[in-house]
Amino acid sequence: MIEFNKNDLFLITGANSGIGKAIAHKIIKLGGTVIGVGRNSEKLNIAKNESEHPDHYIAVQKDLAIDIEFLDKWIDEITSSFGKLKGLILSAGMQYTMPISADKINNAKSLFDINFFSNVAIIKGFAKKSNNIGNGSSIVAISSFTAELGLGGISIYSASKAALNSFVRSAAVELAKSKIRINSISAGHVQTTLLSDSKGFSKIFLEKISGRYPLGLGTPEDIANLTCFLLSDQSRWINGSNIIIDGGAHINFL
Repeated sequence: MIEFNKNDLFLITGANSGIGKAIAHKIIKLGGTVIGVGRNSEKLNIAKNESEHPDHYIAVQKDLAIDIEFLDKWIDEITSSFGKLKGLILSAGMQYTMPISADKINNAKSLFDINFFSNVAIIKGFAKKSNNIGNGSSIVAISSFTAELGLGGISIYSASKAALNSFVRSAAVELAKSKIRINSISAGHVQTTLLSDSKGFSKIFLEKISGRYPLGLGTPEDIANLTCFLLSDQSRWINGSNIIIDGGAHINFL
């Protein structure tokens, strides 16, 4: 059984809602303490109050798209205030649907800033000896199975997630020297507000993809369960891996 204690401190980006929120609640339920990071302070406070133990939830408002080059120093500030981190979960993300012919380079750069470059900067900060607990530290990057598939309209999004997965593989070699593990999770379509409220997904499209999921669409809790396993010592020999979790859907997309 996976158990954390109150001194086990985990930083989660994108903790406002969806997968990030579910991961935060799961960690707290297992006994750990969370630093939930999000752009919307109101949603963060709601997520905090909805957790099983709000006193285990530290809400930090932060727009990760601003001053990306200084995010590693921001991690210094976080650990100086709250203590060394045992785990880092990179769940913040941006997505839009746009054909290549209509896409703009500036939009693509903005998407990469959130989905890739901000994550690199935060990992850089976490990797400092002064910011993590050393042996037992674990990083989990939330990616997408679209990085492995060919789906129209999301070329830039897919590319940003593929870049993240590739970075994780190489970073694992370097970080292992500091006893830090890093893995990525490539999730299929999960029932979140990002999926249901997205202007890029029509009702017809959602009905179509639902039929490709042998076990139905996933939930944020499905991703949270796997994330907590990768954060725990029970996964001590898993490093540099990308785990697809989609109920077998990628088989039907190929």
